[in-house]
Amino acid sequence: MDILRQIRVEYGLSELKWIKQDETFHSEYGTKRVRFWKDKQLLLWHVKWRDEISQQSGVLLDRMIRTEDGNPFFYCEKGWVSLHDEIEEPFPFNRTEKDWGRLIGTILAVGLKQSDDCHRFKKTESLSLKAVHGGIKDEIDPMAKLVLERSYFEAKSRVRKAHHLRDRMHPIKLPILTSLSKLANAKQVFFHLFWVCGADEPVRSYQPFRVFLEEWYELNGEDSTVKLLNEINCYFALKGDHGKLFLSECLLPYEYEDVINELFSSNKKNDMDIVMDKFFKRWEISRSLVLLLSNWLEEDHKKAVAK
Repeated sequence: MDILRQIRVEYGLSELKWIKQDETFHSEYGTKRVRFWKDKQLLLWHVKWRDEISQQSGVLLDRMIRTEDGNPFFYCEKGWVSLHDEIEEPFPFNRTEKDWGRLIGTILAVGLKQSDDCHRFKKTESLSLKAVHGGIKDEIDPMAKLVLERSYFEAKSRVRKAHHLRDRMHPIKLPILTSLSKLANAKQVFFHLFWVCGADEPVRSYQPFRVFLEEWYELNGEDSTVKLLNEINCYFALKGDHGKLFLSECLLPYEYEDVINELFSSNKKNDMDIVMDKFFKRWEISRSLVLLLSNWLEEDHKKAVAK
């Protein structure tokens, strides 16, 4: 059966017309997005996760629209299908730290509670800096090679500090999170934040939060990032052991691994220049964020000592 015809039957909709085949369509209730899922367990995780985050935070998420029978999805020959509201108007970042803090803080809190009983997550790969360093090619630009060789020693220091922090925090649990990247996924409905969650596999790691905060810092600067951390802390105890655990994640030099992998697959001089520029930018953002986060975590301690 044609997928639009099946949607008509399952949801009681009419006047349907594709905007983009198998992705978005017009209906009498506005534009809708279709998502196809091959993994039913992942789909079930996303249904439950969206419901919990939305109910606990009050923030709008692209939850699964229920069929006429009350189901969050249906099955077709291409797999399981979910339907979502498609919102186009972007949500602003300027002076909206409270909204973002409520969303991210709730996501972290729910993710931590899931750590006991959620088994549907992807394992993150550990960073082997020695193996990464050994991947530097002899034929890359000599100046780029020199920069990477010098960066290696700082990267080693960052890994050592990260492991030292994590060893002191053991055995504190990590939250289970799905991707928080792409701030462009934030839309608005009548001035309210609407977060588009995607369909990524969850991971037991702070890495999605790190990617989010690095993008936030790059777009909005230091003052806004501090305000956001303060707002997140209202919903999730980030000041304390979990903040230190997150700091250990921010210390890990993934950008060093990424640049070597990209250089390995690139042969053109122009491509190499672009890759190195991207590395410089990410390296400085990562370094600045670590310093900001360290100062933010120590702020209360300094105030207490000063009294």
